[in-house]
Amino acid sequence: MKISLLEFGEGDSRSNSLVRLSSVFDYAMKADELKFNRFWLAEHHLNNRKRAWCNPVAIVPVIASITQQIRVGTGGVLLKIHDPFDTASQFKLWNNIYSNRIDLGLANGGTSNIELLHRSGYPSPTFDERFSSIISYFHEEEKLRDQNIVIPPYQGTVPEVWALGASARGFHRSLLHGTNYVRSIFHELAELEPQKEIFESFKIDFEQRHGRKVKTMLSISGSCLRNEGRLKELRNEAEKDDKNHFIGTVSYFEDKLPELLQEYGADEILWRDMNKNVVEKFESLELLSAFLTKDEPEEECCLQA
Repeated sequence: MKISLLEFGEGDSRSNSLVRLSSVFDYAMKADELKFNRFWLAEHHLNNRKRAWCNPVAIVPVIASITQQIRVGTGGVLLKIHDPFDTASQFKLWNNIYSNRIDLGLANGGTSNIELLHRSGYPSPTFDERFSSIISYFHEEEKLRDQNIVIPPYQGTVPEVWALGASARGFHRSLLHGTNYVRSIFHELAELEPQKEIFESFKIDFEQRHGRKVKTMLSISGSCLRNEGRLKELRNEAEKDDKNHFIGTVSYFEDKLPELLQEYGADEILWRDMNKNVVEKFESLELLSAFLTKDEPEEECCLQA
């Protein structure tokens, strides 16, 4: 089983931004050591003075530089408030520096406060227009050269692009542009009904259109611990939350994770740990690593760091 990690940069009330950021670096290195597949950073712009980051883009190369094999990326860039050319330029360069292990997850979210700062008096490009621009910057190098534009390195490898959604029907951008797809079932507005037949049909259509199988992930939130008393406390906390969480011991997840992959038709779990206690997050990491399939990394030809 492949398990990847989605990190929000949270921590307990006693920590500050830099302490939380340091903990995330340690968490990423441990995940790399344990052979988790991906380490993704979420983008959230919240009025919280202790958050480790709001925009995670600058942290992607830092984590890539302190890890060896794990893929590093975003889950996802809020493209409504970012320039597609800058985003494509950064992620392509990093992907070639860091041995083709950079992911670019794109999310159709935003924040009105930040969007106001970007207003110029002219209509802004839509999310879909920005998404399409990212794809063209990655795959239409010769058209760019006709405009005297090169995104270095020329003819370099491009990162894996992932469209983020919260339903079985949110895959239209993946089908249109040939990107991978991750579906969240922990966000408050997420569709929990699997609708596997629709999703399987999408995967067939994707392969017919693009000549390869689409990669898919199911994003979940939860906590895996040994102590039943602590798990009970987390369940009580989860009842006050508007997200959907899975909370239990190793034996619970031994059955639950394969069941979820089968039920929703996904290839891989994207795990967001709801726990803000750093020690307990590391415990979850160790426990979940027992379910990992230790695949050999794929060899790719690109520039080395």
